[in-house]
Amino acid sequence: MPRKALDEGIGGGVKAEVRIKGGHVQEVRILSGPRVYHSAVRAAVMRYGCQSTGDVEVLATQEFVFRIE
Repeated sequence: MPRKALDEGIGGGVKAEVRIKGGHVQEVRILSGPRVYHSAVRAAVMRYGCQSTGDVEVLATQEFVFRIE
């Protein structure tokens, strides 16, 4: 959780589009959500390990929800 989000009480959802090829994340594109979370989501998704068959390219969308409690 980014410190700025905690300090300012910013919650919300971030939607990311992920391009996967050869079992590795190739690209992450943020589609929506509070900017304060974009870097954290991008960094987390780039560490994903994925299973895929051969060199097929897969485009997936994932949403992350951040709540300040």
